[in-house]
Amino acid sequence: MAKSGRLMICFIALLALLASGNPAQADPGKDLFDKLCASCHSIGGGDGGGPDLKGIVEKRPADWLVKVIVEPDKLTAAKDPLQAELVKKSGYEMPNLGISPDDAKKIITFLTETGGITATVTTPEKAETPVTPELIAQGKALFTGSLRMAKGGAPCISCHTLKYQVIAGGNLSTADLSTSYHKMGDTGMKGALKSLKFPTMKKIYADRPLTDDEIAALMALFKDSAAGKGGECTISLPLTGGVLFVLLLLGLTLYKRRIR
Repeated sequence: MAKSGRLMICFIALLALLASGNPAQADPGKDLFDKLCASCHSIGGGDGGGPDLKGIVEKRPADWLVKVIVEPDKLTAAKDPLQAELVKKSGYEMPNLGISPDDAKKIITFLTETGGITATVTTPEKAETPVTPELIAQGKALFTGSLRMAKGGAPCISCHTLKYQVIAGGNLSTADLSTSYHKMGDTGMKGALKSLKFPTMKKIYADRPLTDDEIAALMALFKDSAAGKGGECTISLPLTGGVLFVLLLLGLTLYKRRIR
């Protein structure tokens, strides 16, 4: 075989080897969607923690989509009518996840090219949350902090209230989790617990995500509470603290009068 022919065969073999070792490039928009959006949003699977995004690129202007992904809080503050409609429907504002405009455009491109118009790309889990006395008890213990989170996260009662028996909580968040479950449903609430992307929660649980078992227990508690089976709490921790503070002041006043 001529030298030039052998060189050509070697060149072709080298190209084939390089091609076989170079897998198709990942879609950065899909990676961002799966990481940041899929816990609350589906594409063709129905509303969850957030609205179904199938066809969203046809319904909303591209520049508005960038704004709602990058700075949803500023849209709310500006009283944007489209944002106000979303907040009214879901009962809460999408959290600001710190997504850059460039990454927002990649997500929108993914929605446009892969599933934002016709395809069904992501479908949320439809399995019903099991509710057993054991799971409810575990969820209650996790909520109140009598059982520590496996990775050291703060108990829910630190910030949230829950109208269930005698476990109301703090008022850092205005969200009553019984009401939140009603609005978000199984899929949305489970997605919120998995991602914990709301601003305050994102900082607290950054390196302390909930385990699947903890999520299952809390979901059972919220579902039972939303069904009204646990009864309503009539005394909250802030109210109890206020009463004790007043009693303490009264006791100190009486004590001072006695020693005069």
